[in-house]
Amino acid sequence: MSSYRATIGFDYSHNNKLTLEASSYSDFFQFLFASGYKVGKIQAGLSSSKTLKDYDAIVLSTPRNTKLAKEEIENLIEYSKNGGSLLIISSSGGDPKNKTNLNELTRNFGFEFNSDEINDSMSYAKLQKRPLISNFSSHVVTEQIEKVVFSSACSLKIFDYIEEIKEINIEELVKSGLNSWHKVYDGNDWYEEDFPKIPMMIAVEFHEGKILAFGGLSLFSSLGREYGFFAYDNDILIGNILKWLTMDIESSEGDVITINLNSDLYHWADKIVKEKNWDNLSNLINVGMKHFKDNYDEIMNKVVEQKEKKKEDFKKIERSEEKEEEDDSIYDLIPERKKEDLFDIIDEISKLTGEEYEYSIDFDEVEENEGKKKGKKN
Repeated sequence: MSSYRATIGFDYSHNNKLTLEASSYSDFFQFLFASGYKVGKIQAGLSSSKTLKDYDAIVLSTPRNTKLAKEEIENLIEYSKNGGSLLIISSSGGDPKNKTNLNELTRNFGFEFNSDEINDSMSYAKLQKRPLISNFSSHVVTEQIEKVVFSSACSLKIFDYIEEIKEINIEELVKSGLNSWHKVYDGNDWYEEDFPKIPMMIAVEFHEGKILAFGGLSLFSSLGREYGFFAYDNDILIGNILKWLTMDIESSEGDVITINLNSDLYHWADKIVKEKNWDNLSNLINVGMKHFKDNYDEIMNKVVEQKEKKKEDFKKIERSEEKEEEDDSIYDLIPERKKEDLFDIIDEISKLTGEEYEYSIDFDEVEENEGKKKGKKN
């Protein structure tokens, strides 16, 4: 069950938030391992080209109160030129608020992060700073995506001159809505203005490499179900991003796809992978699908039989309830004040036949029920 597994390196050297040890991103890292990726920590900086070459993709997530060195920027540019993939993530307020210099790197790729925070006055998840977005371009990254939610995210700016540079191709993958607005950070304070249909996520082809950038670290979060990793289609989006960044990596398992797996099934499968020593979740799913394919008719016939049995059991319950209602209605057929007449008739029959008869109807109960019915009518 072995296959090539893409290796993703996470920068640890610039006070980054997205780390294995951070419990607030545990769902994402569980997904990462279950999907078959290998993960590495880059703790000694980004200045060594040899270190970067060990990774198929590098994640540079929101440096805080620290800056990339000139040598690190040059090394990352060279890494990407030669076919390496970068996932670059900023957050609310961009470089000024986070006191870093990501834009010194990203300007070489034709874009930069704005020093703002995107809000939406009409479409949002509880708070306007959590805009719900459904404006996507057609791309591998946006496959199967209907709606995502960002939180405390900055927008991006694409430079106009990029159209004239053959080595750089930029696609706007996700845009904010018509009712979006932003708070802009000027280095000291925030001010507000309308800001509709602005890029929130872009994909860049740079020489032989790829760059994916957006300004919302909350997409990875485990803290809020209304805006985090499992909110709306956020998990599918992240899966697609990793697929696109590493999709040229050869795999004996065939094409990589992203599926929307029920949360309970995902956690069960993740547990099985760990306890039963599967290589990854993909292998477990492939074996399951192979069994389903080989036994499709038999499995589906059993499913149909079970559904039909449930329907029949339900009908039996309905018929039983209807029969009970019919039996109860028999009491209503006994004429009022005629109980004594029935006693006389049965006594006469007993005299003629010489046999005694028992009453199968509890007349005291009948009278009690009749009294209740009359009480309700009154």
